[in-house]
Amino acid sequence: MRLVFAAATDVGRMRTNNEDSYLSSQPVAAVADGMGGHSAGEVASAIAIEELTALRDRGPWENETAATDDLKQAILRANRRIREMAAGDRRLNGMGTTLVALLEDGDMVHVANVGDSRGYLLRQGELSQVTVDHSLVQELVDDGRLSPEDAERHPQRSVITRALGIDPEVEFDLFTYKLQVGDRLLLCSDGLSDVVEPAQIRKVLLRVPSAQRAARELVTVANEQGGPDNITVIVVDAVDEATAEAQEAGGDTTGDLAAGSATGALPVVDGDAPGGRRARGGRAARAAKDRSLVMHRRLQRFLVAGIVVLALAALLVAGRSFLFSRYWVGFDDDAVAVFQGVPGNVAGLRFSRLVERSPVSRAQVPAGYVARLEDGVTADDLADARSIALCAPQVFSPGGCTGAPTASTATPTTAVAGTTSTRAGG
Repeated sequence: MRLVFAAATDVGRMRTNNEDSYLSSQPVAAVADGMGGHSAGEVASAIAIEELTALRDRGPWENETAATDDLKQAILRANRRIREMAAGDRRLNGMGTTLVALLEDGDMVHVANVGDSRGYLLRQGELSQVTVDHSLVQELVDDGRLSPEDAERHPQRSVITRALGIDPEVEFDLFTYKLQVGDRLLLCSDGLSDVVEPAQIRKVLLRVPSAQRAARELVTVANEQGGPDNITVIVVDAVDEATAEAQEAGGDTTGDLAAGSATGALPVVDGDAPGGRRARGGRAARAAKDRSLVMHRRLQRFLVAGIVVLALAALLVAGRSFLFSRYWVGFDDDAVAVFQGVPGNVAGLRFSRLVERSPVSRAQVPAGYVARLEDGVTADDLADARSIALCAPQVFSPGGCTGAPTASTATPTTAVAGTTSTRAGG
């Protein structure tokens, strides 16, 4: 029995860069999905895949324990490297990635996963999920508070509870399966499993005999469903020698896409092959370029936001200057006072401030003029406002305002006496 590996990836219909990374090279296959919403997720997923790449040179293993130990250590190294890189570059702070990985070990495969990237097994026509999501909705399902059917449509189904690079000690699941000829394994990011129903995945895996074409068809179906996220798919077929040789002769034995393809994939290239070191350097350069593009777009958004804020601030300053170039007269408690701004309020906000209180009290103002002062009487300037305030007691006098009340007119009684004595003296 031999395993045939094939892979396909695509940026999807709604993303501008591909944060998924994958490895499809015997005896290891893996899909890492850089966490959406986290900084430089494509860097985190690339680190995870680079650590798993070392497993290509480790087998065959003496026993099952040796194989699973190597897989565990690769995952732990990836977790440590992601955290170290994030700690050394504040632009990468908080980055993380999910991971589903398969390690071929004779007629067995060891499958590890953390997060919500999934593994499926198609055996004798039946499709079953062989990994368990580390997600909020899966915990609700395990607690009996949510059905599996409702979990597939839950609005928080993308909220994961575990990922590489987040905690110093990462927990992941590890399963071992003994394969049979005819088995077909599928590893995928949630760009496939979130939008394509298991029944539809099963139909494609049953209908398309070629592993490579099946992988590409699944990516196409996910895009037809809207392609809201990056999509990465690896199909692994357990076949007999004759079938494997026939597929090799047909040039359809691997799905690793060439670097620089239109899909936006970031494949790991064999470091032993000619140009392998340059290809790996190109991978890092592409991740850096994508990260630079993201930072450039963020800077553009900040600049636009800054310009808008400055424009609003300028309008606010101009409006404030206009408002406070105006004066009006009204009451401040029981005293007639001069205000700067405009009378009244909007939604409880006043657009004026007290300048000074006059010696004229409410009691000195004629009853017919009180209502006008309560609404506010506008003035041409500060001098006009002071005149209006001081003349308020005489506003209805036949001769108009003939003189301003003196400071001794603080109370109504002394104000009248003071005014009479002043006139007698004249």
